[in-house]
Amino acid sequence: MAVYDGVRSNSTIYVTGKENVEIMHSTIATKINFEGDTVVSVTVVGTDQTEATLKAKNEIIVAGGVFETPKLLLLSGIGPRRELARHGIPPVIMSEHVGEHLLDHPILPHVFKLKDGLGLDHILLREGPEHDAAVKQYDENKTGPLASGLLEMVAFPRIDGQLKEHKMYHKAMAKNGGKDPFGPEGQPHFEIDFIPMFCDAFQWHFDIPPEGDWLTVVVGLLRPQSTGGYVRLNSIDPHEQPDINLNYFTDELDILALREGVRFVDDILVNGDGMKDIIGKDFPWPMPRESDEEMDHLVLDRAQTGYHPCGTARLSHDIDQGVVDPKLRVHGAKRLRIVDASIIPVIPDCRIQNAVYMIGEKGADIIKAAYPELYK
Repeated sequence: MAVYDGVRSNSTIYVTGKENVEIMHSTIATKINFEGDTVVSVTVVGTDQTEATLKAKNEIIVAGGVFETPKLLLLSGIGPRRELARHGIPPVIMSEHVGEHLLDHPILPHVFKLKDGLGLDHILLREGPEHDAAVKQYDENKTGPLASGLLEMVAFPRIDGQLKEHKMYHKAMAKNGGKDPFGPEGQPHFEIDFIPMFCDAFQWHFDIPPEGDWLTVVVGLLRPQSTGGYVRLNSIDPHEQPDINLNYFTDELDILALREGVRFVDDILVNGDGMKDIIGKDFPWPMPRESDEEMDHLVLDRAQTGYHPCGTARLSHDIDQGVVDPKLRVHGAKRLRIVDASIIPVIPDCRIQNAVYMIGEKGADIIKAAYPELYK
């Protein structure tokens, strides 16, 4: 949703016009190199498979993201003893939390038929006079449907009444000291996203409807109870993607919550004033809303990532609790920092984009304070 004046900002914006930045595209970092406990360089492999070593004058900052950052640490000998031993990697720093505690928001997307003309499918997805007009309007002044981020209405509800009808929820509350496990301090239970068209990013397993207008509704569980997600190595080949396990739904309470969240939102859409007259059938087939068992199967069938992963190199007081300290320095290492979403210790009760921006800005301030001579 980083859209300004009809134009989306992308991840290159911060280096635009910066002559002191060199981007080595399609280059893979393979190992962080140490002298004792001090980081001195990083080894990389370029597009021609030539290996190079980049030496650091001051320190190395890792910003590989939630999956690639722990992978690089593990390849460099920083990680849990068992994981390093499994791949025969000589340990440099025993850091048991590297790659562990992967968190994400599980979401359940589904689609309603909209009254014709009220969605954007006929404008954005199909050729015709309205599509041509939208393209012309955008080309002329960057306004109109093509200037939209599409996700322009979001709700953050709680469904205490619905959850309290279930014994499983009461047991979880009792186990949590009488507090709601999904929002102990009154936080919302869900983020509900409304997209006025068929959104294939959340419906990749269904074909795009050939006609009509549609509403994609995304129900995201903000504080899932399932834990144990991780990022580990598949091999010591740095070109191979890591083993990623989000570990959704190991706690059945998350299934119940998503099921009831869908029912709550759908009741408003299907029966609510102002909505019931424009909402039509489900796509691609009716949802079994009246059956708990069938809805549970549907949750397991359709749920997917909310694209909000975090936590695999989490912030902590010491190495016994996590991977980086409050100044984002890796515990046990000198001259090594991590500045990305992997440091987030508790998943935010919303999408994580602003939190990631904050980490980048705060990380920059910390680094500038540590090296004032570089920023005069």
